[in-house]
Amino acid sequence: MKSIGTALLRVQILGLILYGLVTCGVLSALYMSRVAGNQHDRQLRSLVTAEEIADRLSEQRVVEDELVLASNAKNAAIVGYNISALDAKIATLKDLAEWPSARADVAAFERSWGRYALNARQWMAIVQRAPRSQQAIVYRDRLKVAHRSLNAYSDALIGTLAGYSAVMDAKARFIGDMIVLTLFTLALLGAALRLLLLRYVRERVVRPLTGITRSLSDLAAGDLDVVVSGGEREDEVGALVRALEIFRRRARELEVAHRETREAQAHADSLARNDILTGLPNRRQFVDSLMRATQDPASPCAVLLIDLKRFKPINEMHGYEIGDMVLCELADRFVRHRNDFGVIARLGGDEFAVVVPMHDGADSVIQTGQRIRDIVLKPIDLAGSRLEVGATIGIALYPQDGSNPSALLRAAGLALYRAKRETGASCQLFDPSMHDLAEQRAFIDADLRRAIADGEIRPYYQPLVGIEHGEVVGFEILARWHHPTRGIIMPDKFIAAADERGLLTDMTYQIFRRACEDARPWPSNLSLSLNLAPSQLSDPLLAVRLKAILEQTGIAPERIEIEVTENALITDLDATKTLLLALRDLGMTISLDDFGTGYASLYQLRDLKFDKIKIDRSFVERIERLEQEGEGNILVRAMISLGKSLGLSTTAEGIQDPEQLAHLADWGCDFGQGYLFGKAMTAVQATQFVVSNAATLPRHSASGPASAVVR
Repeated sequence: MKSIGTALLRVQILGLILYGLVTCGVLSALYMSRVAGNQHDRQLRSLVTAEEIADRLSEQRVVEDELVLASNAKNAAIVGYNISALDAKIATLKDLAEWPSARADVAAFERSWGRYALNARQWMAIVQRAPRSQQAIVYRDRLKVAHRSLNAYSDALIGTLAGYSAVMDAKARFIGDMIVLTLFTLALLGAALRLLLLRYVRERVVRPLTGITRSLSDLAAGDLDVVVSGGEREDEVGALVRALEIFRRRARELEVAHRETREAQAHADSLARNDILTGLPNRRQFVDSLMRATQDPASPCAVLLIDLKRFKPINEMHGYEIGDMVLCELADRFVRHRNDFGVIARLGGDEFAVVVPMHDGADSVIQTGQRIRDIVLKPIDLAGSRLEVGATIGIALYPQDGSNPSALLRAAGLALYRAKRETGASCQLFDPSMHDLAEQRAFIDADLRRAIADGEIRPYYQPLVGIEHGEVVGFEILARWHHPTRGIIMPDKFIAAADERGLLTDMTYQIFRRACEDARPWPSNLSLSLNLAPSQLSDPLLAVRLKAILEQTGIAPERIEIEVTENALITDLDATKTLLLALRDLGMTISLDDFGTGYASLYQLRDLKFDKIKIDRSFVERIERLEQEGEGNILVRAMISLGKSLGLSTTAEGIQDPEQLAHLADWGCDFGQGYLFGKAMTAVQATQFVVSNAATLPRHSASGPASAVVR
């Protein structure tokens, strides 16, 4: 293939060769000019020196005449000085003479000067003694002859040197003219070469590239039928034209493929903006809808975050396929009420979200939340089973709770978190104080690991009392965080966080060890109750670790009571059963905590071999006065009766007044715990409470609701 670059390179090489030749000529001419200039300068200096010698000879002749007329020392000194000066000038002239003919003339002049100088010195010696003597006259005549000879030689020498100077001047001028001519020729050649190169580039490169550029613009504008000439050329332009043709064909193919891609992208975008399982809008589409709804503060709206209650047990007990069917059924219900609710989406898992216009203030939004809750509460019949789920709803209002989707979702999330924590709450409006709680949780999350390592979380003890006789039978171990700057932090602020971050087990071991050490001086009949979270019951090493702590601290396993909640029974029943039986085999007592609030069945009470049930404080608080027989009384009496029928002792939590104690004693409750007997206390206070027998504990008697016994 012929190459434009090769042709341009050849032109450049030719230009460089011509430039080099001309440059060499110019440099040679400059050198010759310099040499001629130097020679001309020497000739001029030679000519000037010869003329100075001629002037000095004329002056010498005049001084000789004066010496003849007045023979004195001054004129004699001038004659001698001129002779010495002429010697020096002749020596200089001899050095400056370069050409052979000039050297011959200078040599002849020098010989004649030598004869003159000899006669002149002899004449001076005679004329100073006898200026009028015959001998002085003879030498004077000789000097005149010598003067004429010197003048002749001097004139000839000056003429020769003047001719040489003229020749060298002409030579220098010629060389200068040649340099100017050469430079002018170089300029003409450069201009001609540039014009030829520009013409070549315009005809062979620029014009074809202009056509190619125009064709590319047409192609970019969508004209796939554009035709470009020049493909027959064998240089780069021809290759470019052929490549353009290939590109045009590929562009046509890409247009077809792009059309298919757009169709596929539209389908993928639909999948990306909708939940695959339920078909509802997903988080991305919900955020876009919320962004549009929050453009105008004059058009308020509300965000409702919906979290399903009792959905996790459905997944665990019936399988995830049934759980997915429950989600789809709820999605269908929401879709049927879409006109009432507005935009509703599934954010993920068992969490849904709704954007509703707010026409009548917060009350209308709460009513909408209650309607959503009622829709969710309706039983779901699947696979021969009737399933029931509930809903917890967090609500944030625009614009007062947030001006953008991120802020509103965060506010609704905080409200949802509050609703989950508050018993019986189903709908919760956002309150600015929730931000402080969120910051507190963040602080606890960041500082909890350090607190456990530094031993800031310490055991506190709340008395367990026998109701019949009012005696202390043991203590429940409760955790308190002694923070260096925030003071004492209650367990409801950090236990959940410790559980979520996998720190609860280590914290439990640490607190249990310190509690066992604190209990050493206590009477051996006093028990220690330890609460275990559901997440800890799947730890196969828990029983071994607790046994090791008891052996190291010298506490008998029979003094330990392990408390688990009903929620632990649905997490992993087999693992829970294995652990509880292992703890029971060690001699520990097993208690079911918060009885009545979870999902425990009669079968599980017997199968897991519980020794005791603890009635949750929420039931004890509902016990009414003796003369009344309300729902709270019936429930607590039923729980105590159930425990007795199963051979289980019962403990009532949260006893705060003597009336509650009287009821529990009459119904046969075995043990009590609450502020009526004593709040949680430090190890020192608990030791004093036990050893000094200084606590006054209420007990039931036949003569009245309660009496005090001093322990």
